[in-house]
Amino acid sequence: MKFWQKAFVGILLVFIISLDISLYLTSRYSFDLNLKRDTDRALGEYHFIINGLNDSINSIHYRWEGQPSQAYYESLMQSYADYYGRQRVFLGLRGTDKMIFSNIPADVGLSKEQPEHEAYTMRVKNSSGIHYLIISGKIGGQLEGNDLVYVRDLTELYRANVQLTWYLVIVSIAVEITLSLVLFLFLRKLTHPIRILQSATRTLSDGIYNSRIQVPGKDEFHDLAENFNQMAESIQDKMDELDRNARDKQRLIDNLAHELRTPLTAIRGYAEYLQGANTHERNRIKAADHMIREIDRIKNLAFKLLDLSLAKNHCLELQEIGVLEIFSQVKLMAELALKERKLRLTLHADSELAKLTCDVVLLQSLLLNLVENAAKASTDGSVIEMYTYGNPVSVLEIRDYGMGMQEEQLQYVFEPFYRVDSARSRNSGGVGLGLTLCREIARLHGAELQLISQPGEGTTARLSFTTSLQPAEYSQMSAEI
Repeated sequence: MKFWQKAFVGILLVFIISLDISLYLTSRYSFDLNLKRDTDRALGEYHFIINGLNDSINSIHYRWEGQPSQAYYESLMQSYADYYGRQRVFLGLRGTDKMIFSNIPADVGLSKEQPEHEAYTMRVKNSSGIHYLIISGKIGGQLEGNDLVYVRDLTELYRANVQLTWYLVIVSIAVEITLSLVLFLFLRKLTHPIRILQSATRTLSDGIYNSRIQVPGKDEFHDLAENFNQMAESIQDKMDELDRNARDKQRLIDNLAHELRTPLTAIRGYAEYLQGANTHERNRIKAADHMIREIDRIKNLAFKLLDLSLAKNHCLELQEIGVLEIFSQVKLMAELALKERKLRLTLHADSELAKLTCDVVLLQSLLLNLVENAAKASTDGSVIEMYTYGNPVSVLEIRDYGMGMQEEQLQYVFEPFYRVDSARSRNSGGVGLGLTLCREIARLHGAELQLISQPGEGTTARLSFTTSLQPAEYSQMSAEI
């Protein structure tokens, strides 16, 4: 049984039981109240008749100083009987040994028993479906030894109670039916968000992660729907990330196989040449040089992959270092390669006091990679510039004025093994992993690496530290080395 059905049955049962008990108690209270009213009225009339009989008998006794005849008793009782008969009241006067007067129906079945210590008895008797209120007691006075029997027909009272009961039953049924319909519609409406959530969870379990739900209002269901949407969005992001990682890994494997195929083929070819050829020593040395160069390419590829793996799993060893100092270290490491092509590296920092909190080794590797890429893209004798500034976040830049890149090339430069110029990169020993490694190091530092380039105008590699890791302010002093 579903939740809304359980709620419907439970609430309906509680209401029906409560309503029926309330109506029953109301009916019972109304009947008891009316019965007490009729009983009090009957008791008042009973005493009124006794007093009237005593007054009449006493008047006869003192006037004629004798006892009235039986005919007088009958006449006197008949007058009372005629008066109260219109109210469905019956009277009886019983002597010591016989009934002097009675218009009481025969089916009432009067009893002579009378408690000794009570002035009268009162009871309700059901005879042939008719209820009678019977009051019987001693008269006293001149009528000592005689009993007055008062019988009131309560048929109207019981009939009214039955009618009231049926009326309440009909009202109860009508109210319960109405409540059932209202409650059914209300619970269906109230639990509609639950059905929406059920459908959405089934969709989510089927692998469709873009399902979102809208529940209007500001209640718990709305909050639950918002939490579900956040969960679904988080799951979708995670699944998209897993898909991207899977594609990246597959692309990495494909590219790695492609990168290894060329040098391995060349090495095997030269090895077979040396093994079987009867050639001059100079040709053998040349073939060996080609083999060494291809082996160096494989070694360079292996080292780059190792660097990339270490960067992804590296725990930063943070320390504070001056920007100018780390720029100088990078310049020294790149100096030999730059001299061969007569390239000049200039450094521009805010001041010697400008500090960076970073992993020095990793940041040096990142900047060195960027400088080497700038050198490869630059013409001989040109300038490469390194800048730092802090407005409003810490920024490091490497600028060259070389060949630049197209917009569509910028979209893929961070992918493993991608080369803007494949021929030039192979000749210069590049394997297409430098920028991938740089981006990973930037990510570890909570920084963002961007490339801004125009064909023929050069490229700017901008490293922006977007976290609160770095100081917020720098003095604006420029130094050129």
